[in-house]
Amino acid sequence: MLTPSKQTEKSSLAGSESRTAKARPTDEEIELYAYQIYVERGGADGHDVDDWLQAEHELFEKYANTTRMTKAATV
Repeated sequence: MLTPSKQTEKSSLAGSESRTAKARPTDEEIELYAYQIYVERGGADGHDVDDWLQAEHELFEKYANTTRMTKAATV
């Protein structure tokens, strides 16, 4: 059986893990954003890797900025 301090420690670890997991976009989010870039570019073939990399870069930036703002708000 967990003591109250162990339960608190365990729940705070779980909370930090979920925040860490949300600090990066999922492959599905990147895929959807890459598709949006493809459509906005007029649907020209042959740029799938470029679209993916652009989407990945922009989403990682967005998540990093969101994480920084969240940390600043909690301080």
